[in-house]
Amino acid sequence: MFKTTEKLTQKVSSNGRIVIPKEWRDKLAIDDTNLVEMELNDDNVILIRKKLHPLEIEDNLFDGVSPFTDEELEDVKKSLFPTED
Repeated sequence: MFKTTEKLTQKVSSNGRIVIPKEWRDKLAIDDTNLVEMELNDDNVILIRKKLHPLEIEDNLFDGVSPFTDEELEDVKKSLFPTED
């Protein structure tokens, strides 16, 4: 089984910013409320991934089951894991 890799070339702005393309943000469900993790490997590769909240389940074990409304879930996340703005 082969993994497909999407690649692109992106210009770095004068203050070091790059843009994650909208198509990729949509695919990963990343918006301006999310954090991303960045990792610099010894071979000069930068990995960027969406930082998952501890309450988010990656394996979709409870997919389709919502014990809270989205608003309630966000309130719980904020109360358990406050972020500094």
